[in-house]
Amino acid sequence: MAQVTPGIYEVQVDKNYCKACGLCVAWCPQDVLADDDEGYPFAPHLEKCINCKLCERHCPDFAIEIIAPSEVLVIEDILAEGA
Repeated sequence: MAQVTPGIYEVQVDKNYCKACGLCVAWCPQDVLADDDEGYPFAPHLEKCINCKLCERHCPDFAIEIIAPSEVLVIEDILAEGA
């Protein structure tokens, strides 16, 4: 089973598509997301993100995206940890 490194992902929300329904916040098992003052999601606890993408999968408007770092960065991190 692959081990997931929390906190290496980026969360992008497109407010042009987001209707601030709160589904992404509700589905996040790590409590990464919260609502801002206008009700839009943001990631105050990004270090907890495990890239499960439940927020992406449950967004009816495709307004949120979890972006993993490039494969090169992941490989460099793994090699650096082993040194």
